[in-house]
Amino acid sequence: MAYAIELILFAVRGQFLPVGMKVFGINGWTVIHVAHMVASLVVMLLWSERFKPLLRGSALVMLLGFIPYIFLPVGIPRFIFGLIGYMGLGGVVTGARCGYAFASNNAERLFAIIFMYFSVMLVRLARSQGFSGILMTRSLPILLLVLLVYCVFKFREEDFEVREEVGKEDASGLYWAFAFFIVYFAVDGYIGELIDSSMRSEYLFVILGIAITGILLVIVFTGIRFSTWHLWNMFFLFAIGMGVFALLAPALGSVKPQYFFCGLTFMGWPLCLYTLGCAMRKFASYKLLKRCTLIYVLLSPLTTLSSDWIVAFKPEYLPHCTLVFMLVVTILMLMLSPISYKQLFTAMWISDIYKTDMNKIIEKVETVDRFENYDLTPRQKEVAALLLAAKTRRQIAGELGLSESTVKMHTSDLYKRLGINSKAELFKIFGVDDIADTEEHDA
Repeated sequence: MAYAIELILFAVRGQFLPVGMKVFGINGWTVIHVAHMVASLVVMLLWSERFKPLLRGSALVMLLGFIPYIFLPVGIPRFIFGLIGYMGLGGVVTGARCGYAFASNNAERLFAIIFMYFSVMLVRLARSQGFSGILMTRSLPILLLVLLVYCVFKFREEDFEVREEVGKEDASGLYWAFAFFIVYFAVDGYIGELIDSSMRSEYLFVILGIAITGILLVIVFTGIRFSTWHLWNMFFLFAIGMGVFALLAPALGSVKPQYFFCGLTFMGWPLCLYTLGCAMRKFASYKLLKRCTLIYVLLSPLTTLSSDWIVAFKPEYLPHCTLVFMLVVTILMLMLSPISYKQLFTAMWISDIYKTDMNKIIEKVETVDRFENYDLTPRQKEVAALLLAAKTRRQIAGELGLSESTVKMHTSDLYKRLGINSKAELFKIFGVDDIADTEEHDA
């Protein structure tokens, strides 16, 4: 849940924790955003399998900055503490993102992103209808900070199972996931410019669009089980609809259709995060993830520059440019779809979403004792269950509170008792042939 809570906090920071000042003529948010991105990049580049000190240090820096920031009035001291808080948050974001991708299973990943989506919808609704006060400006941010720190301190290094190296096809799959991620945030720049939350009745149509697409995501992933590719096609259609109604708003005499399609287009936010999280789990190594993070940090300013330039110099052309931009992006992505579909949306990874997660095997073992005819000790049964869940020796040691050498001893005894020599043979005995390719010779 750390990543979901961080994303909610990200939404709250813009709604109820304004910087309210410029620094050397530069918007305060711009300075803070740059510091946040740089800190996130630095922590990602320093990330290793032994990440606890780095991540917990980031969490403490985040608290050190944010607690004073929440209570101070607008001014230089508040800005300085905000800068510290967001730099700490940058490091926490890196850990939360890695946890979302590498320590969560698909069901947990989907739940977290849907929970975030509807929570942010409620935050936006509250802001648009004028709710503020201590609850929103003090209590909610503090609650989110406490929950985020709690989740971060619960992270266990042994839960992060990441490959050392990846092949060319794997790298291509992750690059395409990042491409869709960047495309959404380029579109998001136009969404922000086309809606005004101070128009309370009209903004309710944004909320309606967000609610509808949130329900759609739940239905599709838990019921219909369409490919993520189909959802991305819907997103591009909604984006074009947003551009069309933005252009037609003067003729229609209403911005409500435009606001409604802006709300529908928000589905790209959870969709890009979920797609990227799944692709990271399937394709990434830390080395590749660091490279992609660096690319994103370098490209991220471009995702907002186009809409910012239009608003700054030719705001009257914003609806026209929005439609043209949406058409160009959609056509470009469709032209490249044979490649992206092959690299990202085919059976290479998308089918994994609907497979039984490995922890389900443990649950099955707990409900039906599959080892009763093998005369195993209770400890050997525990080790066998975790081996069948594709856990490494280090992960098993962490879960059982044992040393790796002790786990190795129990594994060797287990193999001798069963008359086998490898994990692949263990999988075969208990009918788990479809994951035999994860074999790891621990004996």
